[in-house]
Amino acid sequence: MKSHRIDDVTVRGIVDGPVRRRPPQPEWRDTLTNWRAAVNRVIDPPELADCAPLDIELAADDPRFLFHGSMRPVRTPAINTALKVVRTQLQANAKRSTGRIGVIIEGPRNTGKTTLMQYLGRHYEQRMNELYEVDENRIPVIALSVPAQGRGGNRNWASAFAYFLGLERDGGSDPTRSICHVMRHSGTKLVLIDGIERLQPGSDVQQSFAFLEHISDETGATFVYCGRGSRSIVDPMTRDRETALERDEDPWGDHPVLVTSRLGYDQSGKDRFRRIVNEFDKDLRLFHHKQGDLTKLSPILHVRSKGYLRAVSQLICQAAQQAMLTKQERITEELLETLTVGRVIAI
Repeated sequence: MKSHRIDDVTVRGIVDGPVRRRPPQPEWRDTLTNWRAAVNRVIDPPELADCAPLDIELAADDPRFLFHGSMRPVRTPAINTALKVVRTQLQANAKRSTGRIGVIIEGPRNTGKTTLMQYLGRHYEQRMNELYEVDENRIPVIALSVPAQGRGGNRNWASAFAYFLGLERDGGSDPTRSICHVMRHSGTKLVLIDGIERLQPGSDVQQSFAFLEHISDETGATFVYCGRGSRSIVDPMTRDRETALERDEDPWGDHPVLVTSRLGYDQSGKDRFRRIVNEFDKDLRLFHHKQGDLTKLSPILHVRSKGYLRAVSQLICQAAQQAMLTKQERITEELLETLTVGRVIAI
């Protein structure tokens, strides 16, 4: 087994490709090349002065139109808290060869778990690049999803790690030793595992965590586990299950757990929701938009989205694109009413 040499030119060539028109596509982060491209890509709102004027027909690949299709992650209070928790664990684990504790992220569907986890990894790698300069041989973060089950119900975790790292397989040999070697010598400190809820109770969970524990022991990496109900899956595999609990003793382990949720309608939830909408407001680039226009609509957006981050993101992004297509260039209550997110449409 050998590793590819991946430099910035290769990253740009593979991810961005030659200059040509092509349909928009998601930003995948399933390989080291793609992950590095996402980490290094600066997502800033376009300046209106640099954009096509209103009297020009809007193109499907217009940069302003594409930006408003997803916009950039907003720095929510939840992200600030999560950054502090993960930073604390990384600092505590930095010199430990054993006794490391990871972090668990759990919460209902559509509450931003994956976005939060990716933000944490991207922020950490950017921080490493700022502190120690960019080094193509350094791989601070590995980001994986739980691999699909193969024959016999086993999950090939080794292949998932090898695929991300760009390691070539030599025949049918087990790449685990090479994975650990690469992670050690490239300074991998953070491993993100998404989709923990896909693991099935029993041998699937046991075999998966036996492998992940081996990787952690051999590399010193801190693991972040993300998924619905992930605490009830991760915790039994990472704590003492042999010692009997005392009366009224807390049965849970020592991993810090970050719990995402929808934003409710109590005053605290309304205030947090308004702050999030205000961050989107700052990034809107519409010709007739005035700072605060979107924030004033936060009560309407709260009801329409039911407080779920996926829904509010879709509502704001779709509204911005529709405002451009209709030449209104401003998000209004009337425009929000035309959107089909969460609506039943008779056809």
